[in-house]
Order: sequence, then structure tokens, then C-alpha cells
Amino acid sequence: MDTADLPTGAPPKDLEPTRQRILEAARAEFAAFGLAGARIDRIARNASASKERLYTYYRKKEELFSAVLELNLTEFAAAVAHQGADLAEFAGILYDHSVAHPEHLRIIDWARLERQEASDPPNALVDTFHAEQVRGILSLQAAGSVDRAWAADHLSALVFGIVSCWVHEPASAFSPQPASGGAVIAARRASVVRAVRRLIEPAAG
Repeated sequence: MDTADLPTGAPPKDLEPTRQRILEAARAEFAAFGLAGARIDRIARNASASKERLYTYYRKKEELFSAVLELNLTEFAAAVAHQGADLAEFAGILYDHSVAHPEHLRIIDWARLERQEASDPPNALVDTFHAEQVRGILSLQAAGSVDRAWAADHLSALVFGIVSCWVHEPASAFSPQPASGGAVIAARRASVVRAVRRLIEPAAG
């Protein structure tokens, strides 16, 4: 994508208002329908913009999808960075974000499924965030608070898997009534934190 669309790390508020409305409408559209099922005319209508105006920013649907994915990743990285928590509490923060922004995980799933159709994925953002997580885990392992038996990149993936498990676990994923009650969400968050804490606990002896 054109780096002028959303410079890496730039907060969404820096975007021109019409483009911001287009990105927000596109985010809802892509989360619901994926890249293949999304419709530009519907995005433009929901953004109160013309298709012609939309195409002045993004020449094709794939570019708009990449811009939305980058926006999500930028917001996600900003929301969970520098929290000062241990790894288990960091997992709780990730879970909170996934509950507040379920469209982020849905669009990541669509990107994975439709990656052959998507253009210019924002790999630099993903690689930078992943490298930061791995460095953090290595530091915690060196300090003795995380089991050194784990490969740091494997442990990072396992933490994210625990955080997102209810999105992909069949009984939950296909439930006609997704969990939304405060007590259910709190219990699931507690289980995420507890599971990660047990996972990282250094072996005795």
C-alpha cells in the first residue's frame, strides 16, 4: 500500500476525515464478509463517500483491505505496548483487547484465508511486534520468571493461541449466542491468565 495511507505507527486521528470514515466502514465490511465478499459500493455508502472518492485513495479492494489490516495492527500494537505486566498479565491484556475489538481477530483470519488475493500485507508491522515479544520473553527467561525450556517464539505463539482459543474452539465459534456477559468474560480472562501462568512457571529444581 502507499505509505501515505497510514505511516507505520501513525495514530488513526492523523488521517483525513473522509479516509478515516472509509477505513472504519471497510473494517466493518471486511470483518463481516472477508475480502472476496466485501462490496466497495456498500463501503462507500456506509462511509458517506462516493465510490469515486474511495478510489482516489485506494485503487482496488485489495489495497483497501491491506490498509485496514495495517490500521488494526497499528492500533493493536499501540494498545498492548509498554503495559509493564508480567507475561500472564500481558495475556490478560491481549484478551481484553480481543473482547473489545473482535473485528481485529476476524480480519486476521480473513487475511490468512485469502492471503493469495490480498496485496502488500504489512509484514514489517507484524515482524517488529513479534520480535519485540520474543525479546521480552527472552528477558523474562534470563531473569528466571519464565521457564527457559520454552523456545521464546514458540511460547509467544502459545500465549496468543490461549488468548484466542474461544474464537476458534468449535463449540464457542459456532454458538448462536456468543458469550457477552460480564461474568463469562471475566471468568474466561481469569482462565487465560491462570493457563499462561502455569505454562511459564519455571520447573522446580
